[in-house]
Amino acid sequence: MAIAIEKGSILVHRVFDIGGEISLMKAGQILSAGGTRLKFPTDIRKAMIIRESPLKADLGEETLSLPSGRYPGHVFARIWNYGVLSVTLELAIPPGTDWDRLVKIASELETSEEMDLIAVSRKDALKKRIMPAVENPAEWEIFEDYITYIIEKAPGIESPREFIKNVDVAALILAEPRERISEDNRAFILESAMQYSATDLALIDWNSALLIEPDGQRDVADVIEFSLTHLLEFRYYDEMLGRKLDQLYDTMDQKRESVVNIFRNVYADIAEDSSRKYMEFSEFLGRVENSLKTVGDSYLA
Repeated sequence: MAIAIEKGSILVHRVFDIGGEISLMKAGQILSAGGTRLKFPTDIRKAMIIRESPLKADLGEETLSLPSGRYPGHVFARIWNYGVLSVTLELAIPPGTDWDRLVKIASELETSEEMDLIAVSRKDALKKRIMPAVENPAEWEIFEDYITYIIEKAPGIESPREFIKNVDVAALILAEPRERISEDNRAFILESAMQYSATDLALIDWNSALLIEPDGQRDVADVIEFSLTHLLEFRYYDEMLGRKLDQLYDTMDQKRESVVNIFRNVYADIAEDSSRKYMEFSEFLGRVENSLKTVGDSYLA
């Protein structure tokens, strides 16, 4: 059955680690002085408590060129106090877009080099402006990417569970317009669907999510973006600790070969450095656990 989407949007995220911490107050002062429209989000559901809400910066309009056409959009960034910038391009789904075309757009977005160039360019410009507010600036070459599809109006959307049975959700989530997805994979993806009310639905996968939100709510989209920032930080610490452990093992092997140096303080230095990294990581875990709380809302949790 052909289903035409009447209203919806696509959030294309790129998340970057640019330093140790960012003073949001100082960053806000810098950007306000330069005329950037700013916002400390206050529209998130009261069941969510963010310890230090990110600073949202409006970065203006952008048109993304894909093989299927040119898509005008809006760019905004969120500045997180733990050293992360998330850059988002919001594209409106053209009214009347059928599901096959949406899947084709998804495939093109997944492989779009232009999207990466746009995000990196906007990130670099914003980072340059707020650098005085960044403590221990050091950018990691790895970044997170994610796509959230939000459908607000379409035939049959008032019954979300039935709606996702009538469209190829797996093809959209996997951005696969050509291959026929196996029934096992389809069932596995559909199993993750969750509902808060009878009229909304969230289906969240590793690289993308489908949200059915007739009221236009962005709570779930905000939680997804929030989670991406912490996923990036976990990946950073995982890579750093792995690198430190390799150095530790290499040094210990070298010292075992040297009888003369075996009783020197090198092991104490290694142990001290390892303990310092462990404490740093433990502090980060504590910040993660305390940064977002949900109060009586298992859906957002």
